[in-house]
Amino acid sequence: AKDTPDFKYVTFETMPKFGPEHKSLMAKELTPELFEKLKDVKSSKGYTLSNAIMTGVVTPHLGVGTTAGDEECWELFKDLYYPVIKGWHGYDASTSKHPMDLDPSKLVFTEEQKETFNKYVVSTRIRAARNISGFSLPTGATEEDRAGVENVLKQTFAGLSGELAGTYYELGALTEEQTKFLLERGFLFQIPTARNLLTGAGAARSWPNNRGIFHNEAQTALAWVNEEDHCRII
Repeated sequence: AKDTPDFKYVTFETMPKFGPEHKSLMAKELTPELFEKLKDVKSSKGYTLSNAIMTGVVTPHLGVGTTAGDEECWELFKDLYYPVIKGWHGYDASTSKHPMDLDPSKLVFTEEQKETFNKYVVSTRIRAARNISGFSLPTGATEEDRAGVENVLKQTFAGLSGELAGTYYELGALTEEQTKFLLERGFLFQIPTARNLLTGAGAARSWPNNRGIFHNEAQTALAWVNEEDHCRII
């Protein structure tokens, strides 16, 4: 059901042959024993080990080389994901607890730091990725999943008020003028190519349907819909 006219998933019946061109942590961590253990495992939404490793096999230059198709995958394929996460982030997902502190009063920004910041920094951005429970992630999504995610987020954007009120652009319906406007401001996300993770993982299927960009009127808040995550908040 996940296959589309523009993309077909590959099923690996045997352990893929990795060569020196395969740079990913997935290729390093996936042993024949682990492949045999997980090759027939499937999430309730139909995501398999073959789906999870495909991008790292067909796009060998990638650094990570594996993806999750839905939230259940994080438990089903953790024997592969956790070592990859540790190798990429230095974070042991099996023993560590992700630190979080959202108290802004603890931030320190001295006048000297502020002066240096204003002297050298033209613009900066903070980015967070968020996904909506119940929908498959972009690499495993069906057309119905993507439409559902877009619908939820469009309703959310429409409910924003005050300084966050703004405009949502459907990627597939952009005019030439709107495309130029978004490009000039760095708001338009990249078009998938054969060399990037999106394409090899199946996240670019049916592009650009149900993808979009939101920004507030002051252009200080931005959100991408159905790119690498359900929502990238910038």
